[in-house]
Amino acid sequence: MNKEAIVTDKIHPAQGPHSNAVRAGNLIFIAGQGARNEKGEIIGLGDPVAQAEQVLKNIGALLEAAGASFDNVVMLKVYMTDMRHREAVGKVRRQFMREPFPASTSVQVAALALPEQMIMMEAIAVI
Repeated sequence: MNKEAIVTDKIHPAQGPHSNAVRAGNLIFIAGQGARNEKGEIIGLGDPVAQAEQVLKNIGALLEAAGASFDNVVMLKVYMTDMRHREAVGKVRRQFMREPFPASTSVQVAALALPEQMIMMEAIAVI
């Protein structure tokens, strides 16, 4: 199996020993993306809608770098520090995705990698 890291200058580089995205055959695995812009700044402090938008922009940039789009996403996992944001995050998702929507799991977590982060998402796409 060939494995290739997907990189783009449109998002902040991965921190630590992992890739933001990896292509393996016709699958694209996108690691958990937070609301950081390409400079590493947290976008939308205290605002789950702004954070969800930035997270999905980051996922979109990785999909584009891999030659894919949100139409290729088959699984989306959403991590939130407060499940009360679920409905608002769902509305943001509709701005980026259309039917048939990917399979999805949403969970509430005690904390994310950075204390300012409220939303994180990871995805699997097929090309």
